[in-house]
Amino acid sequence: MRALLQALAMLLALALPSAAQESPVAASWELAALPDGKGLVAVLWLTPAQGYKTYGADPGEAGMPTRAEARLTPTGQALDVLYPPGKSTRDLYEPDKTVSIYDGPTPLFITLPPGLPEGFGVEVRVSLLACTDVSCWPVLLETELSSRQFPAPPAARDRPWWGLYAELAARGPEAAPKPVPDKAPEASSDLRFTPRSLTPHLEVDGLLKALPLALLAGLLLNLMPCVLPVACLKLSGLLASCHASGPGCDRYALIRRHNLWFSAGVLVYFCVLAQVLGAAELAWGQLFQSPGLILGAAVALFALGLSLFGVFYLPVVDLKIAHGHARSPRIQAFTTGMLATLLATPCSGPFLGGVLAWTLLQPPAVVVTVFTGIGAGMALPYLILALRPELTRFVPRPGPWMVQLEKLAGFMLMGACLYFLSILPQALLLPALATLLAAGLACHAWGAWTSPSQGLLTRWGVRLAGVALVVWMCLWALAPTPRDDAGWEPYAPRAFAGMLGKENLLVDFTADWCPTCKALEKTVLVPKALKELRERHGVRAVRVDLTRESPEAMALLRALGSASIPLAALFPKGEGAKSPVVLRDLFTSGQLEQAAKEAFGHAQ
Repeated sequence: MRALLQALAMLLALALPSAAQESPVAASWELAALPDGKGLVAVLWLTPAQGYKTYGADPGEAGMPTRAEARLTPTGQALDVLYPPGKSTRDLYEPDKTVSIYDGPTPLFITLPPGLPEGFGVEVRVSLLACTDVSCWPVLLETELSSRQFPAPPAARDRPWWGLYAELAARGPEAAPKPVPDKAPEASSDLRFTPRSLTPHLEVDGLLKALPLALLAGLLLNLMPCVLPVACLKLSGLLASCHASGPGCDRYALIRRHNLWFSAGVLVYFCVLAQVLGAAELAWGQLFQSPGLILGAAVALFALGLSLFGVFYLPVVDLKIAHGHARSPRIQAFTTGMLATLLATPCSGPFLGGVLAWTLLQPPAVVVTVFTGIGAGMALPYLILALRPELTRFVPRPGPWMVQLEKLAGFMLMGACLYFLSILPQALLLPALATLLAAGLACHAWGAWTSPSQGLLTRWGVRLAGVALVVWMCLWALAPTPRDDAGWEPYAPRAFAGMLGKENLLVDFTADWCPTCKALEKTVLVPKALKELRERHGVRAVRVDLTRESPEAMALLRALGSASIPLAALFPKGEGAKSPVVLRDLFTSGQLEQAAKEAFGHAQ
């Protein structure tokens, strides 16, 4: 169990810091009705995090402009976006140039025509450059407004931004910068080039040249970092075979069998890979664009690493030296060969690029032939040892150092697992870590809660339950995240000051490090509850995130007489906004409803 906890601690310590990376610009929506029934105006608020600024739609002499593309759903009609003017200042990185920036909550206005059907939406894609005093971060935001979030839009004339919108609307959409199209004009989309290689003698133009280069490329794959973990394991298995002893033990026969089955695993994997890449028209390594495959590989590597640390013993893919005389040595050697090839797939070694560039454009038979050549090159050292097992007389004798080598291979597998985690989409990182935690528990149960002395049904019942848990966690981690239609707006002091006393507000304080806050978000402050508050009381929901230090947010928290979270405050319209109703710590849906009646009852 100690080994399991140490392995999990290492993964969490190295992987969690990257989970803290979030977009430095938050997006929130507002919908209001234009005078005389002329339609609606959707307002997309862009709020940079503390210390960040963005360039304006017309950035001036430097910088990347803020651009937005808006479409009406479900019709797909393009909509014009009106951008406010930025604040003129000297550029941080080129002080001799004047730029226009947005340094606080910034509204982008989208005028919607009248007569829209119920349930319409607006999809917006925003590209901008968020900068601090020392660095810049390109940001791509995709957000959607649902009209169901705003069943009774307030009058636009009553909103604090009305004067700015009226001025921009009077100038017309032609005054606003046009978004840069995603696609180049059709005339320039015909990409036809005649590339010139720096090493033309290594360019492949036929099968006779492809095969020897494929063999060489496969051989060099054994030296790539991706394969190093399995190379250590292969050396361990080879050492165990080389120094096997006992009555009737043919050491050379063991060496020959082990290497032949390992090579067979390599070759079979390459043949299957050729069929998949050829049929799906994928590039080398493109399979790893699939989050499911990446997560599956990470879980497998994590489990194999735990097996090397002694957490459990897996009979089919056993990599420990101590089990060199297992009941299925052929299957173990075969699966280890396939594992080595799986780890090599994301890598590209010397000569491989030119070979694949030609090969993947050829008929399936040629693709399989060349991939078999790559596999044969990767398996060549082991095939030589299978043919000439006497070469192993130069291999050092086994000793305690082999156990240390085994542990080193375990850490290498953990490192490979971290690499796969690093290429997962950011939103999947925490679910993937939870899946690894479940995999660790399943491996511990396999090793500690089962034994040969138990009945077959009991032993395999526990093991299959562990496998089922891991499969369920993988499916949960990869399940699409439902769209949050609750309509929370991020807290921005100036925007909050403009709303205070003019609208009914629900302000919720939360943080990623506050498990009680997260429990309330999942049980009480759910989209359904927010929708009911909005329909009954016209409430706008504001979320104050204290995950990172924010003096303005802490000042608001202290003004409400609190120094801890969770905390929710309900601000009514009018003079009552100075005396909000506060809910502290854990509260129920009934208490939230009661607080809403007390705060907003007079405003119905």
